[in-house]
Amino acid sequence: MNFPRLIASGMFLVGLLVAPVRAEPPPAANIAQNWRAGLPRLPGGLGMRSAFVLTDESGQVVVEWDAEQLLLPASTLKVATAVGILQKGGQGQQLTTRLQLSGQRLRCIGDYDPELTSGDLEDLTLQLVPKLQGKVQLEVTPPDSEPYPPGWSWDDLSSSFAPPISSLVFDHGLVPMKLLAGQQLQVSGPPWAPPGGLNFLPRAGEFEMLVLPGWENWVMAGKLPFGVEEAVTVPMLRPELAAARLLSEVLRRRGVQVEVVEPVLHSAPGLEVSHRSRPVELILAQGLADSDNLVLECLYRRFGKTRPKCWEGATQRVVDGCGLSRYNLVTARQLLQLLQSQPQVISLLPVAGVEGTLRKRFQATALQGEMRAKTGTMSGVSGLVGEFPGASGKRYRFALLLQGYVGGALPFKKAEEELLVQLAQSL
Repeated sequence: MNFPRLIASGMFLVGLLVAPVRAEPPPAANIAQNWRAGLPRLPGGLGMRSAFVLTDESGQVVVEWDAEQLLLPASTLKVATAVGILQKGGQGQQLTTRLQLSGQRLRCIGDYDPELTSGDLEDLTLQLVPKLQGKVQLEVTPPDSEPYPPGWSWDDLSSSFAPPISSLVFDHGLVPMKLLAGQQLQVSGPPWAPPGGLNFLPRAGEFEMLVLPGWENWVMAGKLPFGVEEAVTVPMLRPELAAARLLSEVLRRRGVQVEVVEPVLHSAPGLEVSHRSRPVELILAQGLADSDNLVLECLYRRFGKTRPKCWEGATQRVVDGCGLSRYNLVTARQLLQLLQSQPQVISLLPVAGVEGTLRKRFQATALQGEMRAKTGTMSGVSGLVGEFPGASGKRYRFALLLQGYVGGALPFKKAEEELLVQLAQSL
């Protein structure tokens, strides 16, 4: 009998019995259940609603809850606009703004280029100056039938993230102004600012500039201390009128007499100059990264408000292309279908911890630099939709919607990060 070998074997078996067992990560369902149970304990989380769905690349559901519940998507809806444009093959197109001269009539035709600048319009005008005969009739472009989509909150209209939509919007729909409080208020701005001055709303509190329904011009509210100069940026009230004022100023500086007239039925232009944008794919990627409402709303209208094919016949409500409307209602599963039906859109989404609205999120986690996703944020609403790699190397797609919390979004943004990081580490 070989006692040394028996002793060695016995020691090996004892070693197996006493060796520490490496804990397996909890399954995704347990992580999701514990996370969901903790939401009401967050500040302002009592009574809120949430929906989530996570699948692998084949579409097999890993974990989900309330994925068919209709909720506000906020800016995650921008992914649907992107998918609609990709389906139409619009990513390679360029948006063309035209300045046309027919006899003595000059007209500017916009193409919903959200990156058009006042400098671009001035350059177009200067190209035609040598062809003019000392005077011109400048047609004013008609306004869009819906400068503000249904469901945009009126108190958002003063913000830089909610300028009016127009086919001829320029300078991102914003006007820089300077105000100096003295014996009289001095207001200065670019030539295309409205000439009518400001309205005033006396009230206590800090100074701010507002756009209020029923008021024809910007409204100055609060107090501006004497001798203080304040630089502000305000949304254009009528982009097409601002464009007409800009073109008129450029022409008058060159000695051309300008008569502003109503548009007529368009005849074939005798002369035309044009400005072409970057490819739509680049504009779209930047708009998704920055969650830019103007960019996505302009592209939504430019491409005919196209709905994603995967949403045909779906029970939902979509009234704009950027997600700012509080009338929108979609489900988490419908958002996930966007990624499954058009995987190309994932490459247009920002990278976690690197760019856009995700630049400061998922820092120093396993998903920094690895996950692509679109954020969504409104008062009481937060969401994410995108794709991440699991610890196994497999890729997973998800949609997460939160709605009905009270107070700031930060605790819920942090909770979103914890959920997705834990899931990625367990898969």
